[in-house]
Amino acid sequence: MNSILSITINPALDMGGIVDHLTPNEKNYVHHETRFPGGNGINAARIIHRLGVPVMTTGFLGGGVGSEIEFLLDKENLKHDFVKIQNPTRISVTISNLETHLQTRLSFSGPEITPENWEALKVHIENFPTNGLAIIGGSLPPGVDGKLFKTLLDHLTSQGISCIVDVPGAILKDSLDANPLLVKPNLLEFQELIGKNVLSIQDVVIESQSLVSKAPLLCISSVENGALLVTKVGVWFGRIPEVEVQTTVGAGDSLVGAMAAKLFEWRKSAPEKSFTTLGLERGEDLLQWGLAASCATLIVKGTQLGEAKDINRFYPKIEISRIR
Repeated sequence: MNSILSITINPALDMGGIVDHLTPNEKNYVHHETRFPGGNGINAARIIHRLGVPVMTTGFLGGGVGSEIEFLLDKENLKHDFVKIQNPTRISVTISNLETHLQTRLSFSGPEITPENWEALKVHIENFPTNGLAIIGGSLPPGVDGKLFKTLLDHLTSQGISCIVDVPGAILKDSLDANPLLVKPNLLEFQELIGKNVLSIQDVVIESQSLVSKAPLLCISSVENGALLVTKVGVWFGRIPEVEVQTTVGAGDSLVGAMAAKLFEWRKSAPEKSFTTLGLERGEDLLQWGLAASCATLIVKGTQLGEAKDINRFYPKIEISRIR
């Protein structure tokens, strides 16, 4: 169990910037440009790395954009080993409007993944040590649907690898059938998964009960300004302290990254225990670390992510209560 494996099937070059105001049908000048490697899995890996836990990133990269992402990962000393494809990796753009304090996000679909690309990725990850931990996050590119995505989860599970899944709601149903360790939908994704417009903590907890038999750890964010961790042994709800929110980009990815980092650290200290057992035993602490990382990302501008010092600073300030 050398490191966490973070798989991003549809990475992105995250470009960000600020406009004084946004005028339709006019040239809008953007300043304070930023460029970061992106995609849910990569963002989670960046948080894991900042917390001092070993992590390897993989997935698909192509073209000049893919080369720039590798360059940016190298700048952060983040280990990576991607499957190379012919078509260029996508770009995502986040523009912050000083006039309205709102953000505009443009996210492209990404390059098409061929059956040959998909099989190459499955072979590529076979060298990852068994009894390990993997994160799979982000949107699916053209050529990959929920059922095909499940084959990757099944492939990892067959190697003894526990999977943390953070994907759009439409893919979650197939993902749950692969019995992952943890899934992290936000409230809208959870609603899409169950087909109901639930809003309250109580209703979300009720609807979650049938899902924990498939995923022992179920974390739903954006519920009554907080997050829930639902398990078969208990339910916890947490809120962050009041902060000046600069961005919401990457907050959920940061939560996933911190959770994965802590599970990995705890397993290293107690190798006789499974990731599932550790998550069930330390659910409150797990949620607290996740929300601390999310909070640390909310206070930075653009498409940046939180720093370890802020994660540690916010950790004791996170309020966690047990629902049952």
